[in-house]
Amino acid sequence: MHEEAEDRRGLTDEQWAIYKRATSGYGDQDENGIDLSLLRENLKLTPTERLERMRRGLALYMEVRRAGNAA
Repeated sequence: MHEEAEDRRGLTDEQWAIYKRATSGYGDQDENGIDLSLLRENLKLTPTERLERMRRGLALYMEVRRAGNAA
């Protein structure tokens, strides 16, 4: 069997080394760098709690956007 080539997202060797250092060590990650610990924490919430968290995040986003437009 041959080993599948690593997808380096078009980065140079130097850029890839920086990327690997910057994206490792942040919780339990899958092969794509997705932090599974964050997913697990969200799944501990009820659907209503998740919607409320999303609503608060959207409100913050909208406030930042308004402030950016006003500046």
